[in-house]
Amino acid sequence: MPTPILHVAPFLWSGAGRVITRLCADQQAQRTVVLVTTGASEGLRDWPSYRRVLARAGVTHHRIDVFHRDPARFWEGVARLTALMATVRPGVIHAHAGVPAAMAAIAREQSGSRARLIAQMYSWGPGRPAWMDAQDAWGFRQADHVVCSARAYWDLLDARGVRASRMTYLPWGLDLTALPFRPRDGAPTAPVVGFVGRIEPRKGQVTLVEAFARLRRDVPGARLELVGPVADQAYARTLTAVVARHRLGSAVRVTGQVRDVTRFVRDWQLFVSLSSDEGQGLAVLEAMALGVPVVARRVAGIEDFLDHGKTGWELPAAAAAGTAAAMRGALAAPDARAVTRRARTMIERRYDWDTMLHRFDRIYQRSR
Repeated sequence: MPTPILHVAPFLWSGAGRVITRLCADQQAQRTVVLVTTGASEGLRDWPSYRRVLARAGVTHHRIDVFHRDPARFWEGVARLTALMATVRPGVIHAHAGVPAAMAAIAREQSGSRARLIAQMYSWGPGRPAWMDAQDAWGFRQADHVVCSARAYWDLLDARGVRASRMTYLPWGLDLTALPFRPRDGAPTAPVVGFVGRIEPRKGQVTLVEAFARLRRDVPGARLELVGPVADQAYARTLTAVVARHRLGSAVRVTGQVRDVTRFVRDWQLFVSLSSDEGQGLAVLEAMALGVPVVARRVAGIEDFLDHGKTGWELPAAAAAGTAAAMRGALAAPDARAVTRRARTMIERRYDWDTMLHRFDRIYQRSR
């Protein structure tokens, strides 16, 4: 009987939480899967919808703090993870992000486990202190193999001592059956522009509203939809104030967390991302798969699939004037249908979910 897979992740939230949830559920159909997450802490928490999916699939879930870095919480988490490994006896430990990788490496040593440790890197946000970078890099160096969801992370880890022979570039796949392609026919007189992401500074929604206010001068009927939960209350208040200052009123809709993101995205004429940090840019990929034209910043993850003028349009910087001009250009682009078709073809070729699942299986097997 195959030995269990132990997944260790900070939280089940947003796009990363969704794909971790599906990965665990799909793997549970073949072997036992045990999942560890922090659960809830300081306003952050697993999304209940993901927990329900895991419960239906039969995935066992444990709550251990694998998110915080301060010594007291970190070492308490290591102790609890060590005890769990001794009980579960996993054959594979899949650690999602730097802190879980570091904790899993220590717990594996302390428990005497011979499990293969796979670490996965999603993001490396700008402006982090050196000690934080050092901690994460140490965790990734202890892994038997490291999976990078963006090519930029491969380069970053290579520079921090992770051997290239122990890394694989493997972005998350998409369930394309749930993302039917529907090309847009021309530019409507009242286009809907949108973005999916948590309301927080690194996602750039305030600048997007500023840019949208400029767009409305030329396209009075345009509307903006911002889909995603509030992650930073102060930033959300600033966002509300900017909407009021520009007297945008009902032209801007902030939905909060929604159960079905695609219900909104499939009706948009343009998806705009000003995010400064993306682990892969799943929301951008999903918009492309649905046939929605995309304007986005070329950041880690997104730069792997955004080909300016071919699969979407690149924003050189997150500035309101330039973003407004890019939106106007994309909405009026005569080759928009060709761009969206090329984007869908690229996704079908490179981001198939089942292919990704098989590649994870091979990584688990060879990382002995």
